[in-house]
Amino acid sequence: MLGVENLTVRYGTQVALEDATVRFEAGTFSAVIGPNGAGKSTLLKTLVGLLPDPAGRVRFDPGHTAQNCVSYVPQQQTLDWAFPVTVWDVAMMGRTGRLGWLRWPSRGDRERVTAALRETGVYELRHRHIGALSGGQRQRVLLARMLARDGHLLLLDEPLTGVDAATQEQLMALLRAQADKGRAVVMVTHDLEQARRWCDRIILVNRRIVADGTPDEVYTPRNIEATFSASYLGHTHAEA
Repeated sequence: MLGVENLTVRYGTQVALEDATVRFEAGTFSAVIGPNGAGKSTLLKTLVGLLPDPAGRVRFDPGHTAQNCVSYVPQQQTLDWAFPVTVWDVAMMGRTGRLGWLRWPSRGDRERVTAALRETGVYELRHRHIGALSGGQRQRVLLARMLARDGHLLLLDEPLTGVDAATQEQLMALLRAQADKGRAVVMVTHDLEQARRWCDRIILVNRRIVADGTPDEVYTPRNIEATFSASYLGHTHAEA
């Protein structure tokens, strides 16, 4: 569905990701794992098209583009939760790319948003202001927006951060179900054990792709050391 070849991304003189080649296929649930500053969020932002002029190639299969097939859930802390919108409004934003800015939502759009809110368990909160939500509820609303978009490639940046263990299990089951329906799901996470339990593919990143394969293939002492070693990383910097 989507691949990157020899991808290198710099912020000024700082290399965030170097010579990364990876492909994401339909029907797979992939976890991107690495320390802070290793290029995980940078990889997702490049796939969405948020970073200008990266070196290398981002290639979609014929008929697919970032605009028509990608649904993206950023980190919660990057969003303005004081903005005066309701849960329903946020979920409906998932339809904006298909509607355009000047069209009113159709009955089909409203039905899709309703289904997404029910699937993520926040339909009863649809009239509530987003600023009044808990961290777990906010994450569910972001997932509802993602599902409402009907993208084939789902990209999620740290979706388990700030939610309790029970909610984490529910979110992981929902994402696993999306992959089983034929979507490509890619999740940035720090949780190695959750990734082992739910994902069929692990990508270890430390500015480069350290390892890529099934959990059993990837989780070796050598790979873990190479991914999280400070000497391998070079020096710590903030995740972009």
